[in-house]
Amino acid sequence: MKKRILCLLLSAVLLCGCSEEKPQVNTMPRGTLITDEPSAKPAETIVTTVQTTEAATTTEPQPKGSVRVAFAGDTTQSDVFAEATSWRSMKYPFEDVNSIFSEADIAFVNLETCVSDRGESEKKEGFGFQTPPEYLQVYTEAGIDLVSAANNHVRDYGMDALDDTFSNLDAYGLGYIGAGRNITEAEKMILYDVNGLKIGFTGLNMINMNPTWYATDDRAGINCVDFAACEDYLELISEYDKQCDLLFVSVHWGVEYTNAITEEQQQFGHMLCDSGADVILGHHSHTLQPVEYYNGSMIFYSLGNFLFYKMDDYSGMTAIFEIEADKNGFVSGKLSPVFITNCKAVLLEEDDEMYGEIIELCRTISEPYGVNITENGGIEIANR
Repeated sequence: MKKRILCLLLSAVLLCGCSEEKPQVNTMPRGTLITDEPSAKPAETIVTTVQTTEAATTTEPQPKGSVRVAFAGDTTQSDVFAEATSWRSMKYPFEDVNSIFSEADIAFVNLETCVSDRGESEKKEGFGFQTPPEYLQVYTEAGIDLVSAANNHVRDYGMDALDDTFSNLDAYGLGYIGAGRNITEAEKMILYDVNGLKIGFTGLNMINMNPTWYATDDRAGINCVDFAACEDYLELISEYDKQCDLLFVSVHWGVEYTNAITEEQQQFGHMLCDSGADVILGHHSHTLQPVEYYNGSMIFYSLGNFLFYKMDDYSGMTAIFEIEADKNGFVSGKLSPVFITNCKAVLLEEDDEMYGEIIELCRTISEPYGVNITENGGIEIANR
């Protein structure tokens, strides 16, 4: 976590090679635990960072500043990805981009895997993903603070592995949204205090709507939301909006391997924004999809893959995103083109041909939605 961040719980495959580095669990707490009510499982709450600046020690209200958030799409350390990491080091998969993650106030990715050594795959061969717990160090080494567990792979190896996922994320000091040991935890919002701003994150899944995956009052699972019956969830978003200055909503949705969004995605995205979401972080398609400016909010329909299996080079073309926002919303943004190769998120140089292709793709698909992408990856609201 970064300075002055306070958080609490509110309601295909590629190979590479070299020596193994023994993972180390991050046992140092990131600050003081804050909770207003007892938890059945204290490890499920999110720890805080100590406020280190002199201004943070005063009781006088501080002027609200801005927050810088970095985010990217689907990630895993299952199978060959873990093998490639073991040959190198825990820094290897994200070493090109860790400065972007670590220098942000909050860094987020989608965790498209369970994290456990137990269970058997419930998916057809080749489509069940399981990450050994020690490889969560890849995420902490990169400076990632928060992951979404609301997706169609977090429960690939059954209920025991799902429960292990929560425990292992807690052990490594990684916050998670969109799934939990009951529906209250799965729907929770995590709230960060950054430079006087309250920044909320919550998550949901709209893919593989198998009722056995749903979190309930007495069953662990995923926060699954049906577009046809989403009124209650939209009311919850409205309540979360009242508790923070900026609300980020992570959504697993859409159609795989296309840059086009569906009518349902756009309708639901607009409904989330109208209910209080300021930034939507979409994923699932394994490709980049448009960025839209809507009614004062930003919708990133799909962040693409980031460290994940790819059908071809096209689905390996992606980006890491950054935005700056203040109490009034989006201020500025940037995307940095990335290519997934050798089980690594490789940050591309501006003179790389693929760099230009990714910029042009994002520009072409986002322009109809009121967003300009500049030659160096700047994200700008059109006619602003």
